Amino acid sequence: MQYVEVTNKSVQEVVENLKEVCTKYKFGVQHIHNVKENLKSKGIDFKNECQIVDICNPFIAQQFLSVDMSLSIIMPCKISVYSDNGQTNIAMNSLVQLVDDINPDMIETAQKVQELILQIIDEVK
Repeated sequence: MQYVEVTNKSVQEVVENLKEVCTKYKFGVQHIHNVKENLKSKGIDFKNECQIVDICNPFIAQQFLSVDMSLSIIMPCKISVYSDNGQTNIAMNSLVQLVDDINPDMIETAQKVQELILQIIDEVK
């Protein structure tokens, strides 16, 4: 399952807002993947803007990894901000589903984290 919110802001505006808002929720921006620019550097002219923002809360990461190191394959959490058909979308995969596939014992924690990330998305849209 994926969550997608539409916004009137540009991709870059949303990404800049994410940098600010994440800190309120004790998340840090680990990296921003600018897909369009990366493809351009490889000689590919891609029309849509797309930036994938890796975010992480170190206390939550420690909780997950203390229980099951294999949960590291879904870390850090990703928020995708992209343009499509003239609108800007903010999207994420269901963290609950990802965690359920790896370690169902951690679903409750995943639900809390997912709610925080959805609050972040709601605030930046």
